[in-house]
Amino acid sequence: MRKSASIILLLILLFNMIGYRALFYYAEKQADASLEARLDRELYEENELVTVKVPLFNPYQIEQNTFERVNGEININGKIFKYVKRMVSDGNLILLCIADDHKNVLKKAKSDYENLANGLPANSKNPGRSGIQKNLNSGDYIYEYESVEVWKCGSSTRNHAVFNIISIKDPLIAAPGKPPEFKA
Repeated sequence: MRKSASIILLLILLFNMIGYRALFYYAEKQADASLEARLDRELYEENELVTVKVPLFNPYQIEQNTFERVNGEININGKIFKYVKRMVSDGNLILLCIADDHKNVLKKAKSDYENLANGLPANSKNPGRSGIQKNLNSGDYIYEYESVEVWKCGSSTRNHAVFNIISIKDPLIAAPGKPPEFKA
């Protein structure tokens, strides 16, 4: 009885350490494969596509007149989009993307399971952070971003920041006290 109980508890421990990650990894790969197959067969509505326009700073870029099928994904504000088509026109890379709702649900489920397994609150944004950390909203840092124009077909234009740059205003940090004196 003790032996079987210890084996069961060991299996539960191994699942909590490694198994659930492998399970979610496999589920995400299956979701990717099914969505890619659906996109290859063009089984989607044109109104589901989101257009992402990125400026290209290459003076000898080859222009394209038609869209071509492309694979990949982008994360915009925590939501995953899969690339469907791309085209280079007027110095801009134009990507047509579709929301990957199944992968978004899997990522949220994985995060919820990790929080539950580790005894953390389900919706905590700052778990285990101490008050000693530097606040990035203070005046010691310069926060810059480059925005990319994103819009959905048939709706209004929205901007999303994709390039974030955080730099220190004054890199010279004062010492907390006087240095030791030199005695010869």
